[in-house]
This record gives sequence, C-alpha cells and structure tokens, in this order.
Amino acid sequence: MKWLSNRISFHRHDEYTTILISTKVEKWKESILFTWMILWFVAGLAIVGVLFSKKYLNQIAGKTPKDQLQLFLILFLVFWGYYLYKIVKVYIWRKRGVEYLKLDKAGLVIKRGFGKFGKAKSYNLVNMGSVEVLERPTRSYSWVMQSAFWDIGNESLEFDYEGRKIIFGVQLDEKETKQLKQFLRTEIHAYQKKREVTR
Repeated sequence: MKWLSNRISFHRHDEYTTILISTKVEKWKESILFTWMILWFVAGLAIVGVLFSKKYLNQIAGKTPKDQLQLFLILFLVFWGYYLYKIVKVYIWRKRGVEYLKLDKAGLVIKRGFGKFGKAKSYNLVNMGSVEVLERPTRSYSWVMQSAFWDIGNESLEFDYEGRKIIFGVQLDEKETKQLKQFLRTEIHAYQKKREVTR
C-alpha cells in the first residue's frame, strides 16, 4: 500500500490498481456529528411523546385547535425523520465510508461504500474521456455547504462517458485533486498500452 496523500492510498496488483479515498475526519468533528445526531434523535422522541400524550397536547394547545397542533407536530416529525436519516448517513460515512476505485485494462470501477455496502459502477476505458478537475465557483453557497464535514458531496474530478459527466473524488483539497488526476491519467495510459499489446 502506497500513499498519494493522507487520505488517498493505492496498491498496484498484477492485473489491476486499487485506490482508496478515506472519508474520515478529525475526532472533534466526529464527536460533533455524534452529539448532533443524539440530540436530534432525543428532540424527535420528545415531540413523539407530546403528540401521543393528551395531557401535554391540551396544555400546549391553549386556544389553538388540537387537530391543527397535531398536524403541525406530524409535519415536524416528517422533517425530523428526513434529517435524522441524513445525519445518520453522514455519521456512518465518516466512520466507515470509503470511495473505492479499481482500474484495469477493461475499465474503471467507482464505488462509494459504507463498510461492505455500496453500489459499484463500471466504466469502459474505450468510452471514457480524460479525467479533469471539476470546475466550480469556490465562493458559491452550494460549494461552501457541500465542502462541510456534515455533508457528503463536493466531488473534485470528472470525465465524460457516453454523453454524461461522471463525477467522483469527494471533498478532496486542491493538492489531492491534482495528485489523483495525474495518477489516474498515468495509470489509464499504462493500461491502455497493455490492452493494445494484448490485442
């Protein structure tokens, strides 16, 4: 196992090359995510308790119709459930997630995995365009939010594939992006030459 950076490792096997991009963050960031997740879970349980307690509902409702208050709480729980799913997913991603790339003479496989789970997608080298840095405005709101450790996004690299843009390389910094781009280009070129020789 060799390293391009603290987050990117690679291994050249006999017939293929594997690249792993770590998703781990500093312990204090992981602790913030865990605390946020637990507090959000407890807040939702409290709302569920209020929703199913006639005593608390009557106390809180006051002059507001009870049906309206119940509807509001149900809508809040829908919102709460969605964001609970999101924060749990991010926490697991930061604990056990990895971006996995496998390159051989046939093509490139990209998998965004949670431990052993995750869907791999294959791309034939013949139909792939060159790997490029994904250009994005660095001061845009979406870029800032997707760069945060509580999100899964902000891919750094792209290539054309049968009329589509394939993006990968989650939250790599500028130096890592350039290193991985150059490494992939070199490896792809080497495998293309091997393919030509074996024809």
